[in-house]
Amino acid sequence: MQRIILTYLITSALLTTGCSIQDQVANREDRLIGTWVIDRAVFDEDGALFNTNVTDEYAGDEVVFYPDGTVEYFSGDGRFFSGPWFLDALRDLDDDVEFTLDADFFLDSGVLAFRWSGTIQKLTNNNFNLNVPEVDGTLRLRWDKVD
Repeated sequence: MQRIILTYLITSALLTTGCSIQDQVANREDRLIGTWVIDRAVFDEDGALFNTNVTDEYAGDEVVFYPDGTVEYFSGDGRFFSGPWFLDALRDLDDDVEFTLDADFFLDSGVLAFRWSGTIQKLTNNNFNLNVPEVDGTLRLRWDKVD
């Protein structure tokens, strides 16, 4: 009986600690691959009590993440941007892991149009949230998966 309990404890310990940060990042990258459309966008201005709903500014926007590390962004008003993307993970002193998404979006001419460098949260097979710090607040984007 003690042997069964010991085997169970060892197996449980291995399962809960067996995934490295690199494995966690790879798992999230796999979930991120595909086409996503904007569901909601809000802007939290620094010091403001309420956020501003800016979903209309992003209506019809679509982003496609490819396994080769490239991303394409199609804005609702017909503009197109593309560039590289990657996920990373940061571990804090409390052993919590925060996942970041970095993506550069270029015009066809090769000029950088905009950049996302923010935290990715609640990434599932169906949606994810992206918080992008800006000069005077934080842009919070919620995306839904198309395919």
